[in-house]
Formats: sequence, C-alpha cells, structure tokens
Amino acid sequence: MSSPWTGYELPAEPESYEELVEGFDWRIPSTYNVADHVLSGDREAVALRHVPETDGGDTHDGDGEPASVRTLSYGDLAAASTALAGRFRRAGIEAGDRVAVCLPQCPELVVSHLAVLRLGGVVVPASMLLGDEAVAHLLKHSDAAALVVDERRWEAADGVRDAAPEATVPVRVDGGDGPLGGLSAFVENREWAADSSIVETAPDDPAFVLYTSGTSSDPKGVVQGHQYLLGSLPGYHCWFGLFEAKAARAARVWTPSEWAWAGALFDVVFPTLALGGTVVSSVRRSGFDPEAALSVAGAQSVTHTFLPPTALRAIRRETDPSPADLPDLDTVMCGGEHLPPALADWAEERLGATVNESYGQTEANALVGECKRVSPGTDDGLGRPYPGHEVRVVDESGAAVPIGEIGEIAVAHPDPVVMREYLDDPAATAAVLDGDLLWTGDVGRFRDDGTLVHLGRADDLVLSAGYRVSPLEVEAALEAHPAVAGALVGSEPDPKRGERVVATVVPVESAAGDDDLSAELQSFVAKRLGKHKRPRRVEFVDALPTTRTDKTDRSGGSDEPDCSGPVDGRD
Repeated sequence: MSSPWTGYELPAEPESYEELVEGFDWRIPSTYNVADHVLSGDREAVALRHVPETDGGDTHDGDGEPASVRTLSYGDLAAASTALAGRFRRAGIEAGDRVAVCLPQCPELVVSHLAVLRLGGVVVPASMLLGDEAVAHLLKHSDAAALVVDERRWEAADGVRDAAPEATVPVRVDGGDGPLGGLSAFVENREWAADSSIVETAPDDPAFVLYTSGTSSDPKGVVQGHQYLLGSLPGYHCWFGLFEAKAARAARVWTPSEWAWAGALFDVVFPTLALGGTVVSSVRRSGFDPEAALSVAGAQSVTHTFLPPTALRAIRRETDPSPADLPDLDTVMCGGEHLPPALADWAEERLGATVNESYGQTEANALVGECKRVSPGTDDGLGRPYPGHEVRVVDESGAAVPIGEIGEIAVAHPDPVVMREYLDDPAATAAVLDGDLLWTGDVGRFRDDGTLVHLGRADDLVLSAGYRVSPLEVEAALEAHPAVAGALVGSEPDPKRGERVVATVVPVESAAGDDDLSAELQSFVAKRLGKHKRPRRVEFVDALPTTRTDKTDRSGGSDEPDCSGPVDGRD
C-alpha cells in the first residue's frame, strides 16, 4: 500500500515478515501536516460514527440503523475544522501556539484537533478524568493559548475556569441538530468558515504535546511532530492486518480507551482516518463497562479494536461473550501492558478474532508487535520490530548485547516516532535521548527468531538471590492457572535474597483464595519457571488496581504513565 502521503510503501498481500521489511525505506515528504493528510481523501466517505451518551445504540430507525447515531463524512470534518480554525484565528491563535483539548470520545474532539493543526498549532490533549488541579497544571506547564473544553466539565469545574486562558471554547458534546452536533453553530458562521487554508508545516514541526502521568514526578509533556502519525502507520497495518487500501477504507475501528492518550489517538483515531477508514466513538465518563463495550462493538459492526489487557480481563470476568456477539470483529490489537498468553488464547476463542500484541511508548509509538497475518505468534515474545523501526537490546554503554541476553530496549533515531523532547525539560530529555538512541527504560531480550521478549520496566525487575526475575513472566505463569483471573507481581525486601517475589492474585469466582490455593500456585509457577521465580508470598484480592488509562497499576496506588504498547510508561 502506498500513496503520495504515506511516505513509505508496503506490499498489499504480504506473505512473510521478511517481505514486509525487505527494502523498506521512509520517504517522508518535505512538507507534511496531519490535518492535510486526514482530509485529503474521499470527502463523501464516512469518517466517524458516534454513539451519543444518551443512547446505547439499541434504538433503531426504519433502515435498521441506531436512530441516534451521528455519522460524519470527511467533508463534514473539513467544514467543521475549517470553521473552528476560523474561530481560533479570530481569537489570535497562530502557528506554534498550543491549544489544550479536554473532551470525551466524540467527533468534537477530532474536529478540535484538526482545527488546531490546520493553523500550524500544537494540540495538548487533556484527559477528562484529570482533576481540576491536574488540568490547571497542564494548562500552565504547556502555556496553552486556548482551551476547548466539554461544556459540562466547564460549568462544574471552578479550578479549570480559574486557570483557563481567555480564548476558551466550551463545547456541548452531542448538542445541536445534525451530524456536527455542538459544532453546528461554528459552521454556520460564514466569516469563520471562509478560510479553508492549511498552514504548511514540516514533518518534524511540533504537532502534539502528549502528557504522561508521572508516578514519581510531575507529568512530562512529550513533544511529537506531525510525522508521529506517519511513523505509526506501519504498525497499524501490521497489528490490524490491513495492507490493502480497500480493506483499510472499509474498516470500522473503535477503542474504549480515552482519546487523550497516545495509544488511542495514534493506534486508532488518526491512523484510521489517514487511511480513509471509519472511527467509531462512544462517550465514556466513568470506568470501563464490559457489557457496554461489547454492545457498542456489536451494534456498530466494529471490525478492528484496540483493547488493553485490563479491559480483556474485565470482559472475561464480567461477561460471557461468544463470536456470534461480534460477527464483524476481525482483529483485536492489545497493548498498554503485557498480554499473558492464556488471556490472548481466551480472547481469540471467545471473541472470534485474531489478537495481536503491540509494544511502544508515548515517546516512541508502534515499535514492535505481532502480525499473525504473516507470522504466527509466540508464547513469550511480542513479535518483531515493525517496518521502519530499528529496535535494539543494549548494555549500559549502548552496545548491542548478544541474542538471548538481557539488556535495555532502545530505539535508533532519527525515526519519525521518536519524540522531539520533553517540553521545557532538557535534563529529562538528555537522559533518554543519548547519541543515536532513545532509551526506553524497559528491559528485554531478543530470541533467535528475531522476536522481542519484554521483561518489564528496569525498575520493576526483582533481584532475588542473584537472579533477575521478570514480574511479567511470573504473572503470565500465574494467569495460566485455571483458578486465577488476574495477577500482579512485585517484590519485597528479604534478608537472605535481597528481594523476594510476591504476588497479588484475583481468584476466579469458583476458587477460594486460601492457603491451599497459595501453595498450589507457588508449586505451579515453580514447575513452569523454576523455584527461584515462584512467589514466596501470595495475597488474594477481589480486583487489581487500575490506572485511568485502563492498565494494571504497579505504582501502589498512583497513576502510571500512558503508553501505546504493552509496557509501563516512563515516570
């Protein structure tokens, strides 16, 4: 698949991984703007299908369509983003200015992003789940010149109003008539809608400031250029198996994850739009609801979805799905944290879809993953680097370690997905961008077949009696036991071993979390991995802690950084 926009070429019907990577070369254009890319295709095609929060999508009209679903074409996106850009222009917003966007999953969010990008501005996504103090910090740290905010949030949040810039645009999500909802009034303003130009930008010009959620420090603003989208596209083709242009345009793609994080925006929203597909959206203002998720995916004929492992666990625990419930679902991309093989097998059987695991970070998205269309998955490997990305496992000096040995995962740059910098934090930037490498802070090893085994954050490894034990490996072993619904592994001090492995386990409903099960699990892990890796203590709980980005919370109660692959992000 190739086009004047994408800056690369992939075979339409690849038969092997080697065919995908052979001869691959980036052809990044000299000028490139995300908005220009997204709006360059068929203006009549459906870009967004939105299920309003007032309707679960079960009320149908005479044609069998959910009566309240809002359908927006690419032409609608162009008209609405032109008008909103005119509103910003009238307020003095210009190229290089940062505009924060605090909206739920909805068309208004996409239009707001495109409007900012049309002007050559920089989008600063803000999670709806952030408290007022956190939003105020984000506005101040990013020096936001404008804010687009959900009207309900705006009316209820004194702290946000006090910190907001003068150029603030409250938007009523799902308000107004027609597909444009709360943006209809902007389009009707002829003065705002008169200038449809898009500012010419370079591929590496800043386009997004994507905030992580720091566990040991304030969140960092990851500055990414327009080319971040281009760099994410080979991964998108691979994890969804969408190599033919026609198939990519026919895809209906959805994720329950909030559109404030790199994973949702650059694994689902913008890649789908860049290739002419349809993005499904559904407002979510609280925690993940497995029943609602299956309802949306089924009613909206979703063909491809991104689900974090935590969401899959909740679906397994609280629902009883079958492939008949999701007849159109073809592929699930799973990222955000490690996907245990037992959970992947369950998902493929009960959802009736291929499950591909992917790895990346906000600082460098879509790096490594499975593509079962061209090669089978492995029990402990993530897959191989996606075309266009050079991923290494290195020692402390940056030299590649031999195959099979453990080291830090690093990304060679320049690479279109590697961040420009942490906003206003040169020391933190220098700590991870060193020479020709981006240091991820994750550890792993390559297997003989070229697949990468991810062992977790460097800080999370358990150093016990001279052994380095990966919590992810022990968690996967525990979740292979039929009495375990979920597991979280960490460490505690041990006077003899230095540290010892401990596990927090959620038993299935039919199992008793008692000493007998604890002993059984310890023996089970010892037989699979070795005695030195078995948990020395097992605690049973009703549920594992999760972050606002739907990942297992390893921080002991604080939110973790967001990332787009199955790893814990940076602090």
